[in-house]
Amino acid sequence: GGVTLRAEVGDNLVIGDGTVLRRFRWSFRLWVPRASVMRAWLQLAGFLYFLFLFFFFFLFFVLSLPDASPSAPEQQYLFDISSLPEAEEVTGAELRVLRALPENRSLALSPEGTFHHLLLSTCPGWDGEEPRLLDSRAADILDAGSSRWEVFDVWEALRDGRERSPSGKVLCFLLRIVSDQSGRLLPPRQLGFSKPQPQPHERALLVAFSRTQRKENLFKEIRDKIKALGSAPFLEPPDPGQEVYPKRRKRRTTIAARSGGRGHGKKAKTRCSRKPLHVNFKELGWDDWIIAPLDYEAYHCEGVCDFPLRSHLEPTNHAIIQTLMNSMDPESTPPSCCVPSKLSPISILYIDSGNNVVYKQYEDMVVETCGCR
Repeated sequence: GGVTLRAEVGDNLVIGDGTVLRRFRWSFRLWVPRASVMRAWLQLAGFLYFLFLFFFFFLFFVLSLPDASPSAPEQQYLFDISSLPEAEEVTGAELRVLRALPENRSLALSPEGTFHHLLLSTCPGWDGEEPRLLDSRAADILDAGSSRWEVFDVWEALRDGRERSPSGKVLCFLLRIVSDQSGRLLPPRQLGFSKPQPQPHERALLVAFSRTQRKENLFKEIRDKIKALGSAPFLEPPDPGQEVYPKRRKRRTTIAARSGGRGHGKKAKTRCSRKPLHVNFKELGWDDWIIAPLDYEAYHCEGVCDFPLRSHLEPTNHAIIQTLMNSMDPESTPPSCCVPSKLSPISILYIDSGNNVVYKQYEDMVVETCGCR
């Protein structure tokens, strides 16, 4: 009811219908019914096809992995730019890559010399587009006795990337180094670029410069950060019956005490002027996300606006009339208020709610002069 097939290396095997099997690379023994000979060969062909696909995808996957060895001819840098606010206009962008001293200077010098060309482009095939040269410069590996940052202009790539896809997106940059002497590609790691496991302060940076028509609201950033960290909403009035955290209350009380306790005692009778107010972000509990500055002098305005008002207080016409009415009848008209008349900005380096390092200028953070309003 069946036929036994046996093949040895180098044998030619003839089946009943005259079909000749080619030489095999291995020996095997099959027993199948006569009516199932064709089915057996189809199953064998399917198995061989499966092996072919398996090895094809395995080799493709292995060859697709980035080469992290010192001899890799190029380096890629990936950045997630989805957290950039769409309302802000990007005015510039830089890729900063640390170039350390070569680990093996003799290997870096010979036989390619010391002058090379640094070529930065978009990654091949990224977003379905051809690679595009973004920036290039000549470099001498002996031009510095210590590590330095190489800065590349990538503004066009960032601008185009935001225009093509306004939502979640990634930018990919490719760094190649070409020998000025031979024209060959040189391994970036051999010349001091990007160690295998760099420290956080050694990683490549994408620095974006942007501007907006509206004034930045520090309170909004604080609120978003507190929400992301799950901290207590100590900047907002607590709900009725809600217990206020003593630690936070103590910090507010301390800051209030530094402001001079306006409206009480002799200080309330001094004329309107600028007084010290030292702000310490660490005391506020914000040093876990504000990097710099950790403190600054904000100043505040304190004192009374009594009649006659001094010219250096730059009172408004309304403040002059209100002060005059107050001098005539203090019970019916309150005095004008001592408030900042001119403020200046400060720049803050911080980690936003998306875990990005941001350097932003905030307006109206420092009192320059006080006036009656």
